Amino acid sequence: MIKIILLFLIAVSINFAQTFNVEKVNGKVKVLSNGSEQWQEVKTNAQISSNSILSTEKNSSVKIKNDDVIFTLKESSAISVSNIKKMTLDELVLALAMENVINTPRNSPKKNSESTKVYGEKLSGETLNTIKSNDFGLKRLNGAKQLADNGMKESAIVTAKEVYRKYPETKKDATTRIYFADLMFERGLYEEAYDEFKEIKSLNINQGQLGYVSEKLDLIGKKLIKQ
Repeated sequence: MIKIILLFLIAVSINFAQTFNVEKVNGKVKVLSNGSEQWQEVKTNAQISSNSILSTEKNSSVKIKNDDVIFTLKESSAISVSNIKKMTLDELVLALAMENVINTPRNSPKKNSESTKVYGEKLSGETLNTIKSNDFGLKRLNGAKQLADNGMKESAIVTAKEVYRKYPETKKDATTRIYFADLMFERGLYEEAYDEFKEIKSLNINQGQLGYVSEKLDLIGKKLIKQ
């Protein structure tokens, strides 16, 4: 089963390994491309490969386009360009199954971080620290929300799960966790949404959030019983 999931996701990743054209840049926007050791300034009409990370500063944005998608990354956000894609519900389910496989504890040497795995060992200390920082994780969650705002809700969910795995501290943000759990519920992923809301309930949340989460757990629980 795991091999089937891997083959499917590889096929999907190849299908979406497209180049984006930079349509418009406002303010300070940077890109880290495969093979680069440092962040580079993004300029209009530049070509951005799918194996890149985009990052915007305050009061900045970048609009990119390929044959399938037009996407604007707003201020104080970051995103892996490979996540900017439309997905079917079936692709989402398989991607989440793969995330569960990755999250399964193993008695093996510590895995390399995304930065070394994707971009190699030659990154500068400043670039490496930026990629690994919790603040950068929050910027990536901002990017994930913008995927949902642009109709790519399935990809937004997958992106959020990736961020939570790679930046565990970001999971303490109950407001954002609720946002993505609601997306799962909306897409009919009741078991996944239930598990997410259950985790959120264990966080240090306020009374309003506690009431909302409790209501959602009750609602989803009833739906699961009927299945």
